[in-house]
Amino acid sequence: MGSLVMMPIVGFLTSKIDVRKLLATGFFVAGFTLIWLGQLNLQAGYWDIFWPQLLQGTGMALTFVPLTTATMQAIEPQRMGNAASLFNLMRNIGGSVGIAVTGTMLTRQRQTVATVLGENINIYDPTTVTLLGQLKAGFMARGADAVTATERSYAALHGMLLQQASMVSFVWLFRLLGGIFLMLLPLILIMRRPKGRVAPAAAH
Repeated sequence: MGSLVMMPIVGFLTSKIDVRKLLATGFFVAGFTLIWLGQLNLQAGYWDIFWPQLLQGTGMALTFVPLTTATMQAIEPQRMGNAASLFNLMRNIGGSVGIAVTGTMLTRQRQTVATVLGENINIYDPTTVTLLGQLKAGFMARGADAVTATERSYAALHGMLLQQASMVSFVWLFRLLGGIFLMLLPLILIMRRPKGRVAPAAAH
């Protein structure tokens, strides 16, 4: 929704405002929303995710439209088709690589966190014993026998551990990506200043 609303607005602004300023704003908004998502926990509700996602859509519009415009502004009209194709190809490759890398990082981080959390769960820990007892009692109250209730309590505890590990991993990755966006801000200073007003370039 944020992108849908902002795309035409940003397209208009690219002919009025220095695209580097728009791009810097987009990087800041994107980084801010990712760090905002990095504050989530397992008690988060729909609106805790809706608002940062809405703002993130705005940040994406402020990023991709000015970036495309700044890239294409110096291209001669007769070469625009080839330039746009090459730009979109590299962007798609970069996006695919980024998705693969972050997916791998998320999986590895989840495994690492699960291992660390699992080291603190054992039958000699009073908290673990109490929790297992409560889970077992709950399953038995629902009609399970003692053996089945014990197995289910272990499975439930393992599920809770994986849930916590996933949440910690997502929070870590959100904060990492948010930090990367903010660290990209100084690179805008080395971009060439657009010569005059430029027409907004097509963006997908």
